[in-house]
Amino acid sequence: MNQFFIEPSAVAEGKITITGEDVNHIVNVLRMRKGESLSLVESVSGLTYFADIESMDQDGVVCVIQDVQSESRELPVKVTIYQGMPKSDKLEFVIQKSVEMGAARIVPVAMKRSVVKLDQSKTAKKCARWNSIAESAASQSKRGVIPEVTEPMSLKEAIKDAESCDAILLPYELAEGIDETRKILTEIRDSGTDSIAVFIGPEGGFDESEVKEITDAGGRIITLGNRILRTETAPIAILAWLTYLFEK
Repeated sequence: MNQFFIEPSAVAEGKITITGEDVNHIVNVLRMRKGESLSLVESVSGLTYFADIESMDQDGVVCVIQDVQSESRELPVKVTIYQGMPKSDKLEFVIQKSVEMGAARIVPVAMKRSVVKLDQSKTAKKCARWNSIAESAASQSKRGVIPEVTEPMSLKEAIKDAESCDAILLPYELAEGIDETRKILTEIRDSGTDSIAVFIGPEGGFDESEVKEITDAGGRIITLGNRILRTETAPIAILAWLTYLFEK
């Protein structure tokens, strides 16, 4: 079933009116017809409405609500991925897969060994594209919310931002063994943690001074196994671990 996100104002008197870009997608791309069903997620509450198309034209699609699902598809813990800036195509992959895996937020971070240096004049356009990718991934994976992709931050800005989270994790190749990582993650889960910040290094890895800055701010070094993962693989690995630990 195709899923779209709606604003709270779209819901009224047992019906939902879809407007904007989604109308073209429903009418001209998917070529849906009267009576077909849609899954519509209210972007603030995360409520999922199952509705049938009543009428449509180029200005809007009106659907009749058949059922409402309040059960959340979100991870029990809010995970923010602080991603060291990789090449553009890799960052888009990270955004897409992190959203599919349950990340609540993605923050691109400029680090010393980042290969790409983002042109500030193109930041707004890039950020709009990143958020469009996040919305598409959230819809595909039937998420109840659209995770935010922020504008790039410096490492100092990212660390300050991450301090609002209950725990900060730093996957790093010089971490102690897997047993220590299991201990750290289990401790975080059992302590009732609601939010986790995860710092991921860029293609060139972390500079030692960056590791010190993050650990000085309370970051805990963990390993993702005996293999060295690519920067775009690491977020998937840690999100899979956290899904296993926190979902019931």
